[in-house]
Amino acid sequence: MKNKYLSIKSLMLITLMTLFSTQSLFAQLPNGSIAPDFTLTDLDGITHNLYADYLDQGYTVFLDFSAVWCPPCWSYHTSGALEDLYENHGPLGHPNVNASSTNDVMVFLIEADGSSEECIGGTGCGTHGDWITGTTFPIICTDGTVNNNAVSTAYDVPYFPAVYQVCPDRILTLCGTSASPYSLVTSCLPPPSLNNDARSFMNSSSSSGCSSIEPVITIQNYGLNNLTEVTIDVSVNGTLEYSTILDEIYDPNINMNVSLDLSTLDMVDVLLTPVSDLVNGDVITIDVNTPNATIDSDPLNNQVISFAVDLGYDNAYWDGQLSIDVAGDANNSWYLTKVSLNNASSAIPQGIEIAKGFGGVIGATNDLADLEFNECYTLRSVNGANLAYTVTDAMGNVILDGSASSVDDFDNFTTGNELWTSVENYDVNSFNVFPVPAKDLLYVDGRYDHLRVFDLLGKEVLYSTYTNSINVATLNNGLYILEITSSNIKFKKKIQISK
Repeated sequence: MKNKYLSIKSLMLITLMTLFSTQSLFAQLPNGSIAPDFTLTDLDGITHNLYADYLDQGYTVFLDFSAVWCPPCWSYHTSGALEDLYENHGPLGHPNVNASSTNDVMVFLIEADGSSEECIGGTGCGTHGDWITGTTFPIICTDGTVNNNAVSTAYDVPYFPAVYQVCPDRILTLCGTSASPYSLVTSCLPPPSLNNDARSFMNSSSSSGCSSIEPVITIQNYGLNNLTEVTIDVSVNGTLEYSTILDEIYDPNINMNVSLDLSTLDMVDVLLTPVSDLVNGDVITIDVNTPNATIDSDPLNNQVISFAVDLGYDNAYWDGQLSIDVAGDANNSWYLTKVSLNNASSAIPQGIEIAKGFGGVIGATNDLADLEFNECYTLRSVNGANLAYTVTDAMGNVILDGSASSVDDFDNFTTGNELWTSVENYDVNSFNVFPVPAKDLLYVDGRYDHLRVFDLLGKEVLYSTYTNSINVATLNNGLYILEITSSNIKFKKKIQISK
């Protein structure tokens, strides 16, 4: 089997990581994430590209995201730790770098709160002083004059100061305000030195429907030869599900497939073929191997990609409205869509929207469409990293409860079981059942053979032959289904117990 394309979802994930709003999400890129590339111009008018100018040349880059009004930022800035790092380890030939430099580090100060050059220079904005004078490494102003603060959004700057270390392999770590940051450089992998070496990562949650999963992985060429082919083996619970050869990717610029051809350190996101007929707890393992149809020169630098399947809540009550809570504010959007179980493997669920809105909402409902029996629903959060959400069905079941783990995240639930399908088929005039809600005794006015009471998960909790009253005192508070059988005809009715 050959995987002939880089999926639309992969492209959208890349787009979402490179096209940023001007507001910080106050989150954080997890350690081990791929550093977003940028091109920025410093106060001296020099333009810097993170990948081409530094990472691809073997430099470890330190990014100090600070704000001029931030006291801890000023303290770290005036400590001189980053000046020493740059002057003694920065690129040879750069301004203020010593001739004896180790030539393996680059440093940037990024004023990440959009303050002007005047504020950085010591005037206005509640600045703590003159940040320019005496600073030997490049300073980036993000007030929109030359650069905007999209870079701080790209890096999900969680607080100020936030100091990121980016290794030459483009992997980042939030390293903090270390007094001796050069000691951290040894944590980076050595530069590529082998001919055929492919690395693999899983940096985002895999997209999923309610019965299938489409893993999204990242492949990097860590070899000296261009990477033109890899084999990807996908297993479920230790049994090979399929093996695919990736030798082509989709190029949206020309709307066609092109041959895979990654230069050293280049990466590509790949959406794999769906893994279907899964149940919760299944373990999916992904192995990337045989780069360029040869043995991987260093298989140990591949991330072990293995995760347990979580397909979401699988028995939400469908005959009623949801209650939806999402943290955040107007900069954070979410969508709840129906994705038919017959087509639940869509990479980005584009089914019928039943609810949508922005963060900071409590008790939103599915006002755009009703829930349906036996369907898959996906809550999609966009620009909402680390935002908490809770979705409760009409019976009080918490069917989604979590926190968005990336800028484009998904969570799923399904509706219904056989019990719910017949709830609305009862004849309301056949029997008079009272009181509603019941406390100790439930009265049934009408002749019948026997009755049963089920909880919302379909478990029988009470059985009785004919009587005009039944004792429900032992049942917990909540909603139940009363099933009455008379002359081989069954009638069902919702009841409530409240003490």
